[in-house]
Amino acid sequence: MNWLEKLFTSTRLATILAVVLQAMIFGFRHSYDLSERSITVGLIGLAMGIGYVAFGRNLWPLILAHCLLNTIILMIDRV
Repeated sequence: MNWLEKLFTSTRLATILAVVLQAMIFGFRHSYDLSERSITVGLIGLAMGIGYVAFGRNLWPLILAHCLLNTIILMIDRV
C-alpha cells in the first residue's frame, strides 16, 4: 500500500487510491476470479486498509483483528 501511495505521489487522493487498489488486489489474490468470495475479501481488505491509515500505519491492531476474524470464521464453520 505504501508503494502504491508513493507511486501516485503523497496526497490524500493517493492514499485513497492506494487503499482501494490494495483491497482489490487483496480480494483477487484470495480467490483468483471475480466471485462473491473475492468481493467479500476485498471489502475486508478495504476495511483493513482504512484501519491501517486510521491507526497511524500501525499493523498490530490489524494483525489482532485478522486473528480474531479467522478465529470467528473457524468457529462458525465448525457449527
